[in-house]
Amino acid sequence: MFWSKNEAVPPRPAFSEAAPLPQLTSQYMSQAYPDYLQLVQAQVFFRHGERSPVAARLTDRQPWAFCHRGNYLHAEFMKAINQFVPLHEDLPVPNPGRIGGSNAKYTRKTATLKSGVEYEPAKWNVRLGSEGPPPPRAPAAWSPATCEMGQLTDIGLDSLYRTGAYLRALYADKLRLVPRDAPAARHALYVRTTDYSRVIQSTHALLAGLFPTRDASWPAFNSEFLQKFAIHTRLHQDETMHGNFGCYNFIRQFLNISMPDARKDKWIDDVYRQTVQLASIGDSVRQVTDRPMFGSNFHFVYDELIALAAHGLPLPSDVTRAHLDSLGRVAHHQWMHPVHPLAGQRLGFGRLLNDVVQTMVQAAELQADASVPRMGAQTAGNLLLAPGGVRAPTADEAPAVPRLALYGCHDVTIGPLALAMGHMDPDWLPYASMLTFELFRDHATPPPQPAQRDLPRPPTVAAPLDTAGRYVRVRLNDKVLELPTCQAHGKHHTRMGPSLCTLDAFLEHVAPIIGTEADYTEECGAMPTTLDIDKK
Repeated sequence: MFWSKNEAVPPRPAFSEAAPLPQLTSQYMSQAYPDYLQLVQAQVFFRHGERSPVAARLTDRQPWAFCHRGNYLHAEFMKAINQFVPLHEDLPVPNPGRIGGSNAKYTRKTATLKSGVEYEPAKWNVRLGSEGPPPPRAPAAWSPATCEMGQLTDIGLDSLYRTGAYLRALYADKLRLVPRDAPAARHALYVRTTDYSRVIQSTHALLAGLFPTRDASWPAFNSEFLQKFAIHTRLHQDETMHGNFGCYNFIRQFLNISMPDARKDKWIDDVYRQTVQLASIGDSVRQVTDRPMFGSNFHFVYDELIALAAHGLPLPSDVTRAHLDSLGRVAHHQWMHPVHPLAGQRLGFGRLLNDVVQTMVQAAELQADASVPRMGAQTAGNLLLAPGGVRAPTADEAPAVPRLALYGCHDVTIGPLALAMGHMDPDWLPYASMLTFELFRDHATPPPQPAQRDLPRPPTVAAPLDTAGRYVRVRLNDKVLELPTCQAHGKHHTRMGPSLCTLDAFLEHVAPIIGTEADYTEECGAMPTTLDIDKK
């Protein structure tokens, strides 16, 4: 790790590409969380940490050797959920004498880390259960530090531990939103992650930072950890954090993105021409980008280069940082362009935003000292990452309305949600980015005048709803997002200003984005029997 255990929030390495975190100084806390505001709930969407590129097509950087700790944790986790598959039958054993016993088959599948910890390396699955492992490597090519493509690295683990430590300092130590002890906090938490392995491991790292061990050692990702924390995931077809790619009128916006069409925008043409002229990677870039792609022609290029920078590795000699950032802006433009229109936000992310709203409204309705009800329809499709396997939760395991909800997700989750909140920055979101929805109560400050209470609401929000004294703030990393709908008088907190929406104004802002299931069925259109999708 990069820090001493005495530090509240571990420092970032000099080359870090992780998102910036606010400095929790006394001045910051008094301005952002004044005494007259009571924080009721926080919902945090976090992107996974730094990873190896999803494909290595531009450089000959092989192997990626940044997954020493991650490989061990991945193997532990896959054993805990009973999905372990040995990496290779013929792995060399540096020290077979340490194993004990005469089981030769087990011996061949066991490797010894430099630290002396023994484990069986698991085959790497990008996602749980739906995609098979990659072809086995030759035994000589594997080492305990070798990363597969798209794998969370040890640097990414550290970034998410750092994020968890920040959340602990803010929400446990300073604001007392949740208890500092994991068993006591269990019923105040709701944890959900996509089924991507890099996001699941990032979730483990964040929880490790949020609830550290007494000696600040790295906790095992085993059955005991899964018993301590209820971590939910969903099957891919039920997951709302990817965008609704089961909706034809949404997914068709991402199909067969061609370079000739992309280059009709002059600024994209400029970036393309400058990139293919590079001596180091130009020919490879042309091969990668000159065929129709899903989502973006430029994302693979940016993804591989930013992964180099994020691990302290040099960029190709003729690629400047400014050029790298321009590639990120093109990739961002292509991925986010379909969700600039209201229809794209509604069809792609209306369901997910409704999950946020339902969880927020349930918390807004809670009365002091009242029993906390269980969450509702927003948990439909949830599965538990449980000891022994991934399974549906029992009725008794249904989560209570949380004080702190944690959603492990992706850049293409947070980006569209932030855009729907009025964020128009053209840059690709950093690793470990966080989008936070905070719900406050203030009964001491006079309500805004003229009060605007009779405003549109999503059709999924039942009336009546007592919104008096309830406010919402949206934050992306270290920046507060001022929602356009909350700018008018009467729609924000009288002392905090437009950074703090009335709950009524927040619901008005999201109302056009959230529909009913009948709406989505009608607006999505019929899905063709076959789709020409190139995701490689």
